Amino acid sequence: MFIKTDTCAIMQPTYLPWLGYFDLIANSKDFIFLDDVKFNKSSYHHQNKILGANGTISLSVPTRAHKGRTDTLINEVEIDDSRRWRKKHLSSIQQSYGKAPYYGEIYPHIENILYSNITNLSELNMKLIKLFSSMLLLDSNFHVASRMEGKAQDKVQRLIEFCQMQECTSYYSPIGSLDYLDSYKNKELFNDANISIYFQQFKLTPYFQKQVIFKPYMSIIDALMYCGPENVRGILKDSCCISKT
Repeated sequence: MFIKTDTCAIMQPTYLPWLGYFDLIANSKDFIFLDDVKFNKSSYHHQNKILGANGTISLSVPTRAHKGRTDTLINEVEIDDSRRWRKKHLSSIQQSYGKAPYYGEIYPHIENILYSNITNLSELNMKLIKLFSSMLLLDSNFHVASRMEGKAQDKVQRLIEFCQMQECTSYYSPIGSLDYLDSYKNKELFNDANISIYFQQFKLTPYFQKQVIFKPYMSIIDALMYCGPENVRGILKDSCCISKT
């Protein structure tokens, strides 16, 4: 069984994440937004997908990266409001989920944030993630990496340092980090720090959608609109699968 009381999870703030992102939050005492790493124009940092009547719809936040695409950190990325993306995204959400059972409960909160005066991409993403976490009654403590006084430059040492700052003895890692965290050298670094590594093996339980064939990697908006927060909590619990190194 996974022990949440001493566990830390760390992820970059992404736009309208899928349910797997919230599994990391649900299974951690402390969740750290890794906002001071390089912004990737091709990543989910500023985009995600919802389900429309004719299939998937991509929602992308237009951005300005003043240092260039390869040198700008996520927390330095500004939203480009010269394009009316906020109204477009909300319109797409309305058209896609206007008749969904929980639309009236979920949509106004999303609208309130998207129509706010937030101009920084990272701040927008974190605000939305915290909103959905609150809806799901997830009680993790949120932290922002750029506001923490860490000294380590190596990315693995930095993960260890973050865990130590929160007095966590377990690190819950997304499966994408397996390629470098599962090496002998890096496992030894965690062992020396008395920190156990757990890898996320999230297996999403299908839920009701309008589509005949289930689409698993949609934004959390999709599940919330069709299932509601309480049922989504159940989906997260049923989908959770964790392995230990």
